[in-house]
Amino acid sequence: MPTSLPLQTTIAGSLPKPGWLAEPKKLWAPWLLEGDLLEEGKRDALRLLLADQETAGLDIVTDGEQTRRHFVTTFIESLKGVDFEHKRTVRIRNRYDADVPVVVGPVARGKPVFVEDVRFLRAHTRHPIKISLPGPMTMVDTLYDDHYKSREKLAREFAAILNQEARELERAGADVIQFDEPAFNVYMDEVAAWGIQTLEAAAAGLKCKTAVHICYGYGIKANNDWKKTLGSEWRQYESTFPLLARSKIDQVSLECANSHVPVELLALLKGKDVMIGAIDVASDTVEKPEQVAATIRSAMKFVPPEKLYPCTNCGMVPLSREVAIGKLKALAAGAALVRRELGA
Repeated sequence: MPTSLPLQTTIAGSLPKPGWLAEPKKLWAPWLLEGDLLEEGKRDALRLLLADQETAGLDIVTDGEQTRRHFVTTFIESLKGVDFEHKRTVRIRNRYDADVPVVVGPVARGKPVFVEDVRFLRAHTRHPIKISLPGPMTMVDTLYDDHYKSREKLAREFAAILNQEARELERAGADVIQFDEPAFNVYMDEVAAWGIQTLEAAAAGLKCKTAVHICYGYGIKANNDWKKTLGSEWRQYESTFPLLARSKIDQVSLECANSHVPVELLALLKGKDVMIGAIDVASDTVEKPEQVAATIRSAMKFVPPEKLYPCTNCGMVPLSREVAIGKLKALAAGAALVRRELGA
């Protein structure tokens, strides 16, 4: 992946789907098309959202999760050993209840899941491509396990499955493979005990850039209410960043814009690429480029610009397309302001 340009911009996760593909502003929104029309619609959405990112000026583009109903469960749907017919209610990330599939037997990957999406993107852009996968711990936290009866054992099984998928995504043309681990901000003891190990196992053997995304969640009520309980400083990253700094993962994506994360915690990631969340996904207000630039400048006190990647805090599927596109443009424009200051 080209690295000559400092402050390369990208997004952390999802982008809003077109209204003809799925109900807007809704997680787990059902598809509005069926059969061959649905497959055609997904490809059209990929083209559309790819163009939106390129027009906005982003440097590293993604699929915007246009072919997924959810960033975790869509991957799980492809696996053997998981029952989607008889769901159970569980507490997700200790924050909200959700009806989730049940692990009823040994889990296994039946077929590639997102490989065709990467091939499609590779054929339609010259930009570097990033693709996201759910992380092992977050997958465990989005299921009811009625078979392994051990979060760690199930996570290790998922890590092996994710590694199979990741290796094929790399061969299909992915320049960056990102594992989404919002659970890393909740179960810090498990992160230390086995979370880092399973994350590294998921990324084992990859030659492309590897990344982990750790945020405080989508801009939905349950997450926003939880954030209000965290006090004036959010220090969850303080326990995980030193572990990640010693890990084999190349990049760490984190939430910064409009958050209470002390920016000095970035110093704990010395040596890593940092995807700095400079766009607030919990607000409909479109940032000014200068606001984005200010976030980037604050991060540059602790991370050199060549290792800093301005990004979104999290996914933007709960937002309107108009707002999301405005935020993409602000992200690119803010990074461009700082680049000019650097003479780049």
